Amino acid sequence: MRILKQTAAAYNDPSSWLDTLTVYCAMRLAAGYYGSTNRYGTISLASAVSQADLSWSGRAHSAVADAVMTARVLNDIAEYWRVLQCEYNTSD
Repeated sequence: MRILKQTAAAYNDPSSWLDTLTVYCAMRLAAGYYGSTNRYGTISLASAVSQADLSWSGRAHSAVADAVMTARVLNDIAEYWRVLQCEYNTSD
């Protein structure tokens, strides 16, 4: 959020609306799901992609490829959550 606020300030754009958002860190979410892979308790995008058994598309560390792969990792986590919800709802 800080970088968004700094960018808004640099261009004299409003940023107060950013405080109304609920945001989640994809890296921390992935570390919670796949397990952390370093001493900081986080996981790299490359490790999360590997854990999700996904094939990397695009050039690593390019904005578009990293955004696409982050979305695919999050979709993998969301799909697991959906399966758990279905199992929970049918076990009653």
